[in-house]
Parts: sequence; C-alpha cells; structure tokens
Amino acid sequence: MIVRNILVTGFIALLAPGTPYAEEIAITPAEIRNLGIMTASPNVAYEVASIEATARVVIPPMGDTVVSAPHSGLLAGLNVAVGEEVVEGQVIARLQSSEFLALQREFLDALNANMLAQNEFDRDKQLNNEGIISGRRLQETTTRSRIAATSFNEHRQLLQIVGLTESEIHALETRQNLLQVLEIRAPFDGVILDQMAKTGERLGAMSPIYRLADLSSLWLEINVPQERLSAIRPGMKVEVVGSQVALPAVVTTIGRSVDPATQAIMVRANLVEAGHALKPGQFVSTRIVSDHMEVSEEPVWVVPSAAMTRSGDSHFLFVRTAGGFDARPAMVVGEDADFIYIRAEIDADSAIAVGGVSALKALWSAQRESDS
Repeated sequence: MIVRNILVTGFIALLAPGTPYAEEIAITPAEIRNLGIMTASPNVAYEVASIEATARVVIPPMGDTVVSAPHSGLLAGLNVAVGEEVVEGQVIARLQSSEFLALQREFLDALNANMLAQNEFDRDKQLNNEGIISGRRLQETTTRSRIAATSFNEHRQLLQIVGLTESEIHALETRQNLLQVLEIRAPFDGVILDQMAKTGERLGAMSPIYRLADLSSLWLEINVPQERLSAIRPGMKVEVVGSQVALPAVVTTIGRSVDPATQAIMVRANLVEAGHALKPGQFVSTRIVSDHMEVSEEPVWVVPSAAMTRSGDSHFLFVRTAGGFDARPAMVVGEDADFIYIRAEIDADSAIAVGGVSALKALWSAQRESDS
C-alpha cells in the first residue's frame, strides 16, 4: 500500500500545473497532414494487461486418485470404461479374493467372541450384585469383554476400509453369510482417466485398477519469468486464449523457487468459472490481468503502443490542442503486444497522436532546445 501511494503521489506531481513538459507544440493543420500525423481517442481500460505466459492445465492433488485392489485376488469384472463419469459409491470393479473371505471370517469370529464376552460380563455382573462372585472375578470378566469389543470394532473397520457399506456389514452380522465377491466403489464423483488392469488378471494387494479424477476443479500452472513476478499478486484474474469464458481463473499461489532450466517461477491459478472447456494436460496461452481500481481510483486508459514516446525515464503522449499538440506525461501501468495501459491527464474526447509520433517528438525536442 505504501508503494502504491508513492506511485500515485509521484504521478500527481508529474501532472501538476507548471510542469515543463506539458507544453504546446505549435503546428498547423497543413503541417499535420504533410507529416502524416494521425489521431485517435483513448479508451477506458477496465482490466489492465499484466503478464502473458504459457500455462498447463493440471488436476489438483486432492482430485486425482488411483483406485486399487485392497487385497490380492482375481479381477472378476470391470464395470466402467475410460472417459465415463462415475458417482461416489458406484461399483466400478469386482474382485474375487481368498483374503477377503478370510477377513469376513475373522470379523464373524470377532463378532461371536464379543457376543460371548458381553454375555459373560452381564452374567458375572448379576452374580456380583447378588454377592455370589468376588469383585476380582467381575474385573477379569470386564477386561475380557473390553478386549473382545475392541477386537470386534477393529475387524469392523477393516471391512469398511476395503469398501463394504454399512448395509453389507449389517447383513454379514445378521445372516453370517460370506460375500463371494468384493465390490470396489468410486471414492468420489469423477471421470475415469485411465484403466490399469484387465478382467481376469490376478492382482496383488494395492495393484492399480483405475485412475479417477474430479474434473470439476482444475488448476493452471503458469510459468512466469522471474523478472515479471513483482507485478503479480494473489487475486489477479487470468484470461485463457481459446477459453469460452473471458476470465475463468484467479491467481491463488505464487511459487517460491525458480526453475533452473527456464528461470521461471510457477504461479498457480484456480479455474473458478465453469464452461471454460479446458482439459487436464493441455498447454494454453494465458494473460494475467488485474482490476485497476485496486491500485487507484484514477482511470486507466488504453492507447496503441505507437502513441507513446520516451524522454529520459519518463513516458509521454501527444494530445491535440487548438494550436497543435501538447506533450503530456503518462504513467505506464501495463502493456501487451499492441496496446499500452496508462494514467494521464486526458479524457475520452482527447485526440491522441498515434501516427507521425516521431515527427512530433523531433519538433518538441527542437522547441525545447530553442527555449533553453
């Protein structure tokens, strides 16, 4: 904020009345025609060009996962193909596994042992209340019941980890019939990006089956030259060439390290607007822009790059007057291939020289030399 205030204060001083550069260059209409001087009106810029760079569309780490086999076994079936959309909980593959059968049997063993331990606890608690057994025996029974309950909960959670639903676990508890096939479900809504196993293939534990991605949220990883990094800050909007949305992304992260091969720094932007039609892995041309109102309430004007001239470290443009042209100072706040974004003491009705600027600069220099 301090730097911005200094810039604005310096700009106001540059435009203050009495500046030696805000002077009229006397020139007749005939001389204007002979020198090929052309004028155009400036336009208000609502977005200021900042940086043009190449970006890659990527999937955030939290939206990209590999669905794997929780146990070794035979892949009995694949229910979806690459490119298909799936919803959370949808069965996408089926696995026949002896380890899965053993896990269910161990669960039922833990279930029955827990039921037995709880019955013994209830009985000994009643006997202790009646004074038939000692408190020590009740304490031993209580410990055994707690151990049995912990073991049962552990085996129940193991079934949840391999993908059994609450209804399937409840059915196993009540009917005590082992499931022959383990159904593998999608962990979230997404799109199948890759298939890494085939039906009939024998898989090891944690062997990959599908790659699943949530494409509703994507990132742009933009390679920005390190010398331009000071112009970028979080919150700036990003325009993508070829996108169906004007400004689909917003800068969220600025990298802390420089790529030794390209001397660029990664700037990340989130694609926050739908309908951008961008795909993961795609390389795109981007332009990082910012709302000029964040810097100052003064308007920003966009003029052709040919309209600007320099004198020392300052920028100037030539504005048509009744007797010729004024050399007006301008502060450059952004630029792209064909246009430059400035703050200057002009308005929408001003006529800016966009052709023959070099001739005007020569006349201006000669006039200043004669005045000195």
